[in-house]
Amino acid sequence: MTVSYGVFDGVHLGHQALLANHPDKLYLLGLPKAEVLTTAEERRILLARSASADTLIVESASAPSYKEAMLMLDSGHPDHASATRLIEPITYEGSRITSERIRQALREGRTEQAEAMLGYPYTLSGEVVYGRQLGRTVGMPTVNLSVDPSKLLPKHGVYGTITIVDGQRFLGVTSIGPRPTVDDSSRVTIETFLLHFSRDLYGQHISLEVKTFIRPITKFENLEAVRRKVDEDVLYVMEKGLL
Repeated sequence: MTVSYGVFDGVHLGHQALLANHPDKLYLLGLPKAEVLTTAEERRILLARSASADTLIVESASAPSYKEAMLMLDSGHPDHASATRLIEPITYEGSRITSERIRQALREGRTEQAEAMLGYPYTLSGEVVYGRQLGRTVGMPTVNLSVDPSKLLPKHGVYGTITIVDGQRFLGVTSIGPRPTVDDSSRVTIETFLLHFSRDLYGQHISLEVKTFIRPITKFENLEAVRRKVDEDVLYVMEKGLL
């Protein structure tokens, strides 16, 4: 019997390499209380995609120690000696991939590097909520996303993103952070202007792939100036070919 255990936050390429060895049991430690790469539900979905169908996934407040893991192996196969299988670490740019390294990349707005280490785009999921609807006054309606408060948000700024609605993918420009042009509040919002999209999404659950950092949050003179800048952002993401 083979046993693996850990937090598996993000289920990144290093985790995926471990799961490719088809452990019989996978013990999951509890996730951090803040700045998680994946919520418990997101982690469960990613593990289900990566692990063998025969792997028994056990959620536990604490993982077994190395000694306890060896005892499990002995009890499962009393006629065979326990053995540890060493798996070569998965690296990116010469250093081992870790969940904390990915978090740091996101804190610095390096979303392409985070994606390269995760093996998939960093994704924010949640419910579409009502905003102040100020963007509509200048022909720039936005989708406001509410996410789990434990989820790590990338560095405040404007990003090229892909929004997934009912399985369809839409290119967009997303602001993550405060809105200094319209108020002095420090409240962080996640607002996306979607290209070629006009449906009402309030109350729906959507996913947002954060693909590339465009620029920092900036205070403009008015909403018309914001609209002109977003037009430039749109041209930028279209040229990047994110879809």
